[in-house]
Parts: sequence; structure tokens; C-alpha cells
Amino acid sequence: MSNFIKSSPAYASDKIDCPEKRLFIAILSQAVHDAFSSHVPGLEKQAARSFLMSNSRDFRLICEMAGRNSNYVKEKIERRLHGTNLSMDRSYISAH
Repeated sequence: MSNFIKSSPAYASDKIDCPEKRLFIAILSQAVHDAFSSHVPGLEKQAARSFLMSNSRDFRLICEMAGRNSNYVKEKIERRLHGTNLSMDRSYISAH
């Protein structure tokens, strides 16, 4: 998982690959896709970006259940939104 800091002891191991963890990874992946894809309608794109930048309880919980650090994900999204491309895409969320 390269430079990723894992947040949830329950899902932190790379060896744990259960349906629930995959579901939460898919939720994050879809949000990133919706936030940055050109074919996504503006309202949906804005909703995805708002969700990813919100640091809401739901966002933090989804990140935790996906084994991702919410601060790290939010920082990468902020950098991508502000033009600093750090190779943040759906495959990044899925693989790390």
C-alpha cells in the first residue's frame, strides 16, 4: 500500500479482502470517478466533490471501512482539484 496510512485495525491488513471492504472501496472509487470524469453531469460531479471534501462523519466512516485514511484521501482530492495531479484516480483508490 505504498505511502498509505491505514486507519482501521479491522480492515488495515492488505490480506483482509472481504465483501464489505470491497463495497466501501467501490463507494470511494465511484465518488472519485464522478468527481473527475468529464461525462458526469455537473450536479453529480459537484455532489461527489462535496462529499469527498466534506470530512463528514459518513465520509470518515466509509474511508475507515475501506481501510483508507480519510485525511490522506481528502488531501489527495484537494491537490487534484487545485491542479496538483498526484495520479489520483479510481484505480488508485482501489489499489491502495
